[in-house]
Amino acid sequence: MLLFYVDESGTCSKDDQTNFFVLASVAISEHDSSQIHTKVLSLKQSIFPSKDHDTWELKGREIYRGEGTFKKHKLESRIRIFLEISTTLNQLPCHIFTVVVNKKAFYKMREDMKDDTMLYRLTFNRLLQELDGFMKCSNESGILLMDSRSTHSSSVQDGRLVKAYRDWINSQKYDCCFVEQPWFGVSQFCLGLQLADYVAYLINLSTQQIEGKSHTVECLKAFDILQSKIHLVEIPPSEIIT
Repeated sequence: MLLFYVDESGTCSKDDQTNFFVLASVAISEHDSSQIHTKVLSLKQSIFPSKDHDTWELKGREIYRGEGTFKKHKLESRIRIFLEISTTLNQLPCHIFTVVVNKKAFYKMREDMKDDTMLYRLTFNRLLQELDGFMKCSNESGILLMDSRSTHSSSVQDGRLVKAYRDWINSQKYDCCFVEQPWFGVSQFCLGLQLADYVAYLINLSTQQIEGKSHTVECLKAFDILQSKIHLVEIPPSEIIT
């Protein structure tokens, strides 16, 4: 069975940091999960030897911006960490799937659809199609492991995602390879979700204008390392408006 760890970057319609929404999945066979956990844990321990690995995350945004756990890291160190994560991930027995939507162009054409829920649903549906197609070609089954989108006081967003999944399953007349509806986890305690977070942020970073941003150019060498491993679907607005 395949474990599909899923996370996102650039979700909100009001997020003006990027014009793109990215939904990414790192696919790992259950047979390889133990060795991958060991290697990623070793990577984390090499970055912060004295910290408990469960107290911090491999978050692409924090590493790139020098925020949170990485606020005391110099730029050169953070760039090196970007490259180390990609190098490690490139060596792991896994697959990377991602769907990228141009939010700016989409909302310009359909202002009435400027809604985060709709954006997520449409992108999620396309990702499900890609993952299911891969499983059918590989003669595998799989399960989605999602980073919980809810706050501690609400489960509304996760509920909407489950509803979107069930609607997609119904549209396929249950002819798919997923064995169960998505499971939700806390990324702080799940290395697979941390890898998905990193990949989603890295791919979103690759869509940005980088003129005059030398550190971005250096960080994007991490994208070059992973590029051959990434199955990327770019969706123009005309393909997702229904």
